Amino acid sequence: MKQKTIVSAFTLAGSLLTYFYARQSEKDAVPYVMIGGFVGAFIGETLVLSLAKKEEEKEEEDEKKAGGK
Repeated sequence: MKQKTIVSAFTLAGSLLTYFYARQSEKDAVPYVMIGGFVGAFIGETLVLSLAKKEEEKEEEDEKKAGGK
C-alpha cells in the first residue's frame, strides 16, 4: 500500500470511531472527531515509518548478501 493511503485510512478510522463514541455519549462530536483524526494520523504515520525502516533494513541485508558472493 502507498504511504498516503495508510495514513488516510487510519485518519478516517480514528475520526469515525470517535464520532460514533460522541454520538453514543450524546456529546458534541466536533472536538472528538478532530482528536480522533489526529490520533489516527499519528498512528498511521508511525506505522508507515516503521514499515519503511524494516524495508530499508531488508534492502541493506540483501545488498550485504549479494556483495558477499
